[in-house]
Amino acid sequence: MKKLFSSLLAALFIGSVAMADRVRTIDGAELTGTITLIDKGVIHLETSYAGTLKIKQDQVASFESDEPRVVRLASGSVMAGPISSDAKGTIRIKSEDGVLETSTAKVTTAWSPDAEDPEVVRNRREWRYQASVDLTGRSGNSERFALGSNLRAELKGPNDTLAFFFAYEQAEENGNKTEDRTAGGGSYESFFSPIFGWYVRTELEADRIDRIGLRSTNAGGLSYRLINKDHQSLIARSGLGYRYTSFTDTTDDESSATLDFGLAHTFRYNDLFRMQNELTYVPAIDDFGNYRVVHDSGIEVPVGSGESWKLRFGIRNEYLSETSADEKLDTSYYTRMIYSWD
Repeated sequence: MKKLFSSLLAALFIGSVAMADRVRTIDGAELTGTITLIDKGVIHLETSYAGTLKIKQDQVASFESDEPRVVRLASGSVMAGPISSDAKGTIRIKSEDGVLETSTAKVTTAWSPDAEDPEVVRNRREWRYQASVDLTGRSGNSERFALGSNLRAELKGPNDTLAFFFAYEQAEENGNKTEDRTAGGGSYESFFSPIFGWYVRTELEADRIDRIGLRSTNAGGLSYRLINKDHQSLIARSGLGYRYTSFTDTTDDESSATLDFGLAHTFRYNDLFRMQNELTYVPAIDDFGNYRVVHDSGIEVPVGSGESWKLRFGIRNEYLSETSADEKLDTSYYTRMIYSWD
């Protein structure tokens, strides 16, 4: 009876290994699991021992899958069937019409029949939401309290982004308010070529410390996508705008046509951190000595194993060349807890 039971277990184990997909790397390692996706030169292998492994195709000597996969070739042709490749760079797709042999380099994407086409997923517009809060305090020789909250909603596609935001900042030191700012607005940016696009943006802001009752900024112009990679992007913007500012003291209201310049840079290093930098420069057309510069840089680090929670460490600078406040430059350092969801 024991021998029969052992034989059944061995047969089940051998059968499960035989049915598993296999990936052999150029350094001789053999990995087993389920090939769920081949996309952008990376094989995604789902395993029971290490989660989903992402293996670069140029590091793979051969792979095979006994279960059908949908394969898209560089020509646009789509076939379905079990797939295998060899060390010579040849892939075989077993379809109902026979076996197709072609170069592995001609395979752009492969996915499970019960999964969605990755290209459809990539080109889909999706809403993504983000809420964050940063709260700091200090007691002892001085008492300090600071609170910041932000909400953001984005409808993002491969070539356009519609975004709305709201922000609130408040700080007190030794019983005196040092920050009291509320801001909100929206923007839309669309690219009609790999490099060129256009944008419009609007922003409303009130800042009691700087004695600003209302500042509105509206602008639009051209966008230039200087870097557009999966791990890094750099967008430059230039356009025209209009700025209106009313003050809570006796300072006269201001309104002027403006130029609008901006830079937006993001960089992601694997799944360890994401860096984001933004810079805007808005000078008045009739007086280039009257301008506003806003800079924000931060690094986001994931918290836990998922992508929902992140910590952002950053610095924000705002410089007004002409202001009724005591200081022209406002600098704030922050640590922000962020929660994102779809």
